Amino acid sequence: MRQVPCYEVLSFTCESFFTALSSDICCPGETSANNVAQYIWRYLEQLEAKTVIIEYTYTDGDFLEDHASYYVRCFNDYRRHCKRLHFFRDSFDEAHFSRLILRDSTDDELEALVKGYLGFIVVRPLPKAVIGRTVLASYPSDNGRRNYTSLRVYRANLFGLDLSIESLAFQEQDTVLAACATVALWSAFHKASDLFGTFSPRPAEITKVANGAGSTSRAIPSHGLTPLQMAHAVRSVGLEPEVIAANPAVPLVSVIYSHLKLGLPVVLGVDIESQGLHALTIAGYSMITSQAIGSEVGHGYSSPPFSGLRINEFYAHDDQIGPFSRLRVIPSSSSECPVYFTGSWKDPSGKELVMTPQFLLIPVYNKIRVTFVDMQGWIQRLWEVLTCVIVDHANYEWDTYLVASNGLKTEFAMELKGHPAQQSFLTRHHPRFIWRNSLRYNGKVVLDLFADATDMQHSMPFYDVLWYNSGLQSLVAQLVTAPQLSIQLNQMLTIRFLEFLRSTSQGASIPA
Repeated sequence: MRQVPCYEVLSFTCESFFTALSSDICCPGETSANNVAQYIWRYLEQLEAKTVIIEYTYTDGDFLEDHASYYVRCFNDYRRHCKRLHFFRDSFDEAHFSRLILRDSTDDELEALVKGYLGFIVVRPLPKAVIGRTVLASYPSDNGRRNYTSLRVYRANLFGLDLSIESLAFQEQDTVLAACATVALWSAFHKASDLFGTFSPRPAEITKVANGAGSTSRAIPSHGLTPLQMAHAVRSVGLEPEVIAANPAVPLVSVIYSHLKLGLPVVLGVDIESQGLHALTIAGYSMITSQAIGSEVGHGYSSPPFSGLRINEFYAHDDQIGPFSRLRVIPSSSSECPVYFTGSWKDPSGKELVMTPQFLLIPVYNKIRVTFVDMQGWIQRLWEVLTCVIVDHANYEWDTYLVASNGLKTEFAMELKGHPAQQSFLTRHHPRFIWRNSLRYNGKVVLDLFADATDMQHSMPFYDVLWYNSGLQSLVAQLVTAPQLSIQLNQMLTIRFLEFLRSTSQGASIPA
């Protein structure tokens, strides 16, 4: 029997990569034909990987669960041990790595290895779907344009060397135990558990629990999950499924953005042209300085000018493509579908296939009761009033997003630095989760409106406001206190919202 080494250090090349992914039941020719493997090869090239270390005989918890649930009962002898591939930005050989393991190296050499770590891939010993749990670095921010907000820290111990990477776990679809919806939820749960302290189950567990909601087919092998089954899986980990159907009245791009700002991944269900329904996990976005799309809602529907109008791309874990794959946001002329997506799904001729959004599923903490759609309605009321007193409407934008209380205070510790309101705002009690609604004019915040995301859904949720522009504050104060407009404003804003604006627009504004 051939002695298997503990590890192997190789230069990162096309040949070494696809060979490292291979096994005795999946040859290099088969791995090089794998779409996900091809994507990851190109991805690592872009990250400038120079060295790969193969860690042999690795026990992976996710695959071990899959193995116990299915593969151990197969007639073929599928091994339970995997390989783990580690990628580094620097070039080094086996002798150098051996010195690092034995701590016979300088601190600078060890620091260079740690800083140059690009992540790992678990290679499953399967005839297909060899890409198991994968944690890779994201692309650079490109001067703030790219925002990978739904990341967490993963740690890897490589023969005593402590390595870490900020990412979101990905894996290729294994149609036996985990179809696309299962993998999408699995990735989302990784970050949700980090945010809310909830449970993050293995893919096999997600499939079994989801099928507890009812199914006309067997749970394993898995042929996919319905939205109802996905919602059931979300509840099983102690979260609530916020399901939003794609319709022309909802600004889906801004909905996604508003939760990504909290760091919460969003599961997107799409209908891929000529392919059918598919689910993926959105983990980041690209925001440009000018508008990317003219409108997020269909003809005949109204919406405030949200920040989503400047988002031109999302970055999604697509189990049939790869991690952080690009989804371009494309405006549509259809009144039923204001935007659609294109990305790496292509037909045999190379034409990009249209991905039409069907629904969003957001695994939210159960205390978050006020939704983005609720916020949209309240901001729409206020925007209709504001447009009566402001000009140059096209240069205003509402930046609406979900934020935790501690995160909001961190933001304002710098944003209000030196302002008289800084100490009172930072030291007062806030709800655990907040909808921050920043009205910007030419990119500068002129108004901050805060809503309690944990309040009752049908209540008036706003509890505080900060004015940064005395001119706007004065105009609003005059408008909301005009006796002749009282009845009309009550109808537009509701009595409680109008009273809130009257009381909060009378004080001094924060100097810009």
